[in-house]
Amino acid sequence: MSKPSSRTAPEWSPASTHLRVGATANLRDLGGVPTADGRVIGRGRVYRAEALVRPGAPTTCSIWDEADAEAYGALGVRTVLDLRSAGEQERVPSAWPVATGADHVAVPIEEGGEGDTDYVRQIREGTRTAFGVAEMVGYYGLVLRNRPAEFGAALRVIAQADRLPVLVHCAAGKDRTGLLVALLLETLGVLREVVVAEYALTGTLRPNRVAAYASLFGDSGVDLADIAVLFDAPAVVMAGALAELDTEFGSAPEYLLHRCGLTREDLDILRANLLVQAVL
Repeated sequence: MSKPSSRTAPEWSPASTHLRVGATANLRDLGGVPTADGRVIGRGRVYRAEALVRPGAPTTCSIWDEADAEAYGALGVRTVLDLRSAGEQERVPSAWPVATGADHVAVPIEEGGEGDTDYVRQIREGTRTAFGVAEMVGYYGLVLRNRPAEFGAALRVIAQADRLPVLVHCAAGKDRTGLLVALLLETLGVLREVVVAEYALTGTLRPNRVAAYASLFGDSGVDLADIAVLFDAPAVVMAGALAELDTEFGSAPEYLLHRCGLTREDLDILRANLLVQAVL
């Protein structure tokens, strides 16, 4: 169980996970992320990213370009785990399977999507004029309580050795992907501050995302600064969400065992398939 600690992992920074491939901004290899017992996640086993879509798609997601085919193929991805809602996937199919040649596995989590949430509708209608850290923590708690089956199904995919490497994405690679990755890292024994820092890297790689959606709120009269957290990834949000998860369920592994239908064997398999000894 990962709890807050004053220790930090030596010689590791969140930026070391970032991969510059094609038009992507938020593609990361979780390889090298350290655990509290001195192991690390193996390279090229789990990637996280934003949505990648075909040219001409009506979206602010990253655009697939066939000129980058070799670089995408070099990732070696076998399975693309798509967490976007069924509607998102139907409107804008993922281009990640095309880019990587991987199988597409849909595990729709309906709550989420930049510009595609009830919160956005409420802001546009004027019934909500601000969205801050407390609201974002509450949103993450709502998703965790509403979608345990989906998180369990996604982690079972990652636990299958013949599915690796897996690339998981949602729309921005921030909320649904961020929660799934946080659950995974906590279960692997990654220190809490590392889990939080890894999540917050999205805010560095995709800064000021609210500006990309400014046109949605043009007639609402809302100050974009008052809703920026909805589109950002502040460390305090994930720290708060995981603290609430601890309070309600005991820990992320306990949540997976008692709400998501995973077994202790499933968790052991995840650790066995993903963790390696750190090279000193």
